[in-house]
Amino acid sequence: MENETKLAETTTLQKAFHKLSTVFSRIFSSNLNPLYHLGAIAIYLFLVDTFSGIYLYIFYKIDPRYVYTSVEAISNSFIGNIMRGLHRYTSAGLIFVTLLHTIHVLVTDRFRMFRWIAWITGVLALGTFLVIGISGYILVWDVKAQLIGILTGKFLSYLPVFGHSIMSTFLGSDIKLLGGMFRMVMYFHVALTLGIVFILWLHVLRNARPRIVPPKFLWVALSVILVVVSIVFKAKSDEGANLSNISFVISMDWAYFFVYPLMKIMPLSWMWLTVSVVTLILISFPWLIKGKKIHPVVIDHEKCTGCECCYIDCPYEAVIMQRLDTGKKKSVVNENKCAGCGICIGSCSFKAITLPAFPWQRVLDDIREKAPDVVVFRCRFSAEVPDRDKQFTCTVPCIGSVHTRFPKEILGGGVKGVCLVGCETDDCHYREGSKWTMARYEGSRKPSLDKQTDPSRIRILQATSTSGIAQELDSFTRDLNDGKKFDTVTVRGNRKLNYAVASLLLLIPTLLLYPLTSDRMAFYPEDKSVVILTFKYRSTSSVASARSPIKVTMQVNQKEVFSHIYNPRGIRQDSSIFVYDEILLNPEHAEISLKMEETLFPEKHEELNLTKDLKPKDSIIITYDDATKNLIFLK
Repeated sequence: MENETKLAETTTLQKAFHKLSTVFSRIFSSNLNPLYHLGAIAIYLFLVDTFSGIYLYIFYKIDPRYVYTSVEAISNSFIGNIMRGLHRYTSAGLIFVTLLHTIHVLVTDRFRMFRWIAWITGVLALGTFLVIGISGYILVWDVKAQLIGILTGKFLSYLPVFGHSIMSTFLGSDIKLLGGMFRMVMYFHVALTLGIVFILWLHVLRNARPRIVPPKFLWVALSVILVVVSIVFKAKSDEGANLSNISFVISMDWAYFFVYPLMKIMPLSWMWLTVSVVTLILISFPWLIKGKKIHPVVIDHEKCTGCECCYIDCPYEAVIMQRLDTGKKKSVVNENKCAGCGICIGSCSFKAITLPAFPWQRVLDDIREKAPDVVVFRCRFSAEVPDRDKQFTCTVPCIGSVHTRFPKEILGGGVKGVCLVGCETDDCHYREGSKWTMARYEGSRKPSLDKQTDPSRIRILQATSTSGIAQELDSFTRDLNDGKKFDTVTVRGNRKLNYAVASLLLLIPTLLLYPLTSDRMAFYPEDKSVVILTFKYRSTSSVASARSPIKVTMQVNQKEVFSHIYNPRGIRQDSSIFVYDEILLNPEHAEISLKMEETLFPEKHEELNLTKDLKPKDSIIITYDDATKNLIFLK
């Protein structure tokens, strides 16, 4: 039998997650299940990543002439190798754990309505993590850093404010321009790392007692595993970057570079459209999917004594203490923060709090009318309870709403026992409902169970999956019929940790970080050669303060293969021109002729001629030497 008060049931995805989490809980125990601590694990990885980054920064030389050698020197020392490995693998792990945390939040429906701020800041944190990681890779200044810098500049070049200025920094002969870029990237890297702290603070702002540190076993095991992986699988750089050459193939870190392969198949306009649409969908997700309307609790101020129990227990700080006209402090509900969980009902010993979704008096009347043997209170996010004869099942918003006085009012009149079925403690949908329920019924938190109530007639089941529920209810019924006595309320859940299997399950995904951060990928056709034009040019002639655009044409074996006009930057077009273009050529004996002229003054032009036997994966870098005022070919 079920009460007439209906609440939304769990979805198919939630049931699937519950089954998976049950398997993990049997290995890790409910309290140490990593699926329940993904947010805290992400923060832990961020802290390790930050502290290892500070160590690397101490020995890092920001001058681009010495960057690569300083990074290699760090890697060649024992401690430096560990620190660099920790920095590499925790940063990649941070992205994957954050994605898992996001999936967990989506599947368990913890992103809408009163949780929208946490969702928005979570999306912002993920984006910030990605930008921090990409900027960190550029600072290594190997061929991967160089190509990622160029690809990033190419992506940003779609915005007029950037143009070709970023791309032309990573190739050519202007080492000072590159040095300025390195300093900007470093400051940006550090500033965002500090900024993420503020974002994470906003992320947990609306939660009372947020969990920001994973259980000891998890962080100790992860620390040991990460150190071992850093020693065994050394974090390596690609070859050192060269301003006169570009690599066709680089090692990929899929945690951060997953967007860049799309540039091989999409124009920049479609790239920006894709990224913009995905970002917009993520940000607006809490409003795209409508949820069941939340009915906040109602507090009767005539019954409220101002004891502050509900104020203390509320997991979202939705209950505040306020001095009313009578001069006494009373509990007041902030309806914008209220989750409608009813945990505060379980805190109040004076019957001052009610919840429309859990009309206790009507439920009590139904129980007395139907006189079942066993009454089951089930959290709607926990295991589904099978229907049975002489059993009354009441689905409640949260198991924390079942006050310790309820069993006293129920027991008797034919009711033999009361069973509470709730979420596992560390994965309570409303964060602390299961935790407070256990504490209240075990007597370590007020309001505790009345001394006149026999604890043997009450059982608490922490379960997210239907597996085992029927057997537990059968066991409870037998104990009631046999008259077994217990000094305290019996709580059944997964309490045992399997150290060996749990450690192995943590090791496997950590080991996957190495291949996921060392995969090789080509960003140019490996059967082609490439000519790259990259330079900064400032027109010497102007008309009405605007400088002349330039036209660049290139012929290969007397056949024109490229022609483009570049305009000066600035609103008044009075700034320098940044040129960056890539021309793919077939490997062959090539006579290359390049001409650059100012469009307003064609007599001002420069030419460059060269002959070369092009081979697959050859790169020819052509730039402009401002000192000699000539186009040059970098060898």
